[in-house]
Amino acid sequence: MEAGKGNVLLIGNSGVGKSTLVNAVLGEDRAETGFGTEGTTRELRIYENDAVSFRLIDSIGFEPTFLKEHAAIRAVQRWSKDSAKAGREDTQIHVIWFCVDGTAAKLFDKTIDNLIKATSMWKGVPVIVVITKSYSVPDREQNIRMIRNAFAKSKKGCDLREILPVVAQAYVLNPEFEGAWAPPEGIEELIAATDALMPEGMTAGAKAVEDYRLRVRRTLAHGTVATATAAAAVVGAVPLVNLADSAILTPLEVGMINAIARVYGIRKDDQLAVFSKSIVDVGAVTIAAKSLLSVLANIPGLQVAGDVLNAAVAGSIVAALGEVSVLAFEQIAQGKRSVADVEWVRSLVSGAMADGFAGKAESVLKGLREGADQQKIVSAVLKVFLKQKKDDADEGDGTI
Repeated sequence: MEAGKGNVLLIGNSGVGKSTLVNAVLGEDRAETGFGTEGTTRELRIYENDAVSFRLIDSIGFEPTFLKEHAAIRAVQRWSKDSAKAGREDTQIHVIWFCVDGTAAKLFDKTIDNLIKATSMWKGVPVIVVITKSYSVPDREQNIRMIRNAFAKSKKGCDLREILPVVAQAYVLNPEFEGAWAPPEGIEELIAATDALMPEGMTAGAKAVEDYRLRVRRTLAHGTVATATAAAAVVGAVPLVNLADSAILTPLEVGMINAIARVYGIRKDDQLAVFSKSIVDVGAVTIAAKSLLSVLANIPGLQVAGDVLNAAVAGSIVAALGEVSVLAFEQIAQGKRSVADVEWVRSLVSGAMADGFAGKAESVLKGLREGADQQKIVSAVLKVFLKQKKDDADEGDGTI
């Protein structure tokens, strides 16, 4: 593929005419076309030539059955995630053509939902609605209004920029009457609009990939924190363990922080060692475990066994340190900070750990009862301390 070219994703229902549109834009028959409601594309395919300044990526059409509809959405999502991998930059999406059949009487909300689900990774990438088979000139304004109204009603927005009617292939309306046919039109306008949006789309596409990679790393980092939290709860629940001795959790905390650093691609060296130690040291000073246990144990009406209390506090300390470490390493991965910024991270940890930590730990304990098992303790801790967003689970599959 030619380097430097932008990519346009074609998406829409089966039979809407995406393949015919590809051929019209390229000026040659490159994509297989069909007639009727069933589409011809069974996988995403790239088309390009020297005459057009961007590549076209034709996708599987949305089918009326659930399984086929889901397969089409998943195919675009897989392509999107693969494009975030190193060496796959030429497959990123920069402009989206959402193809709508001009002969249809209505644009269903479900179709827009499918578009947004399939392209959820490409938030901010410009969208052009292409009204295909736009044979009737009088109906075009009505079609445009229908599309604007449908998108206005959709609660999940996308960056809609243009609505352009096109006729990709001459269509005979009535063979018995001379001139009763619709000639090709709108293709040059579509190419010009796409070229105008492409620089902005390339910037938006690069940001979308960066955001996706960050979400994947955050998911992996949160998994590391969850594992360390579970281990801390086990340590805290062991009889005769003096949780007030901050050194008890130190090896676990250091290992967790270094593992989070690796998730964000930060190499282990002397600077990272100092950075990690600063996080642990400030956390230990900020949280006075002995006084904290005393305060929590005397909450009115709270009936929690000593081992549950210790396990919950130990897990809370590690989870809180883990979450602030994730925030710190995200800043470093984005180039906003470095591991040399020790005073910054000390201030960050101090603020995060002092700001309502005891109240959060109390919330954890109030959700537990005497005799709660380790799984319930860890779940309660993570629910309160780990600021994991829903899109982490939706997007993050560990593939970068």
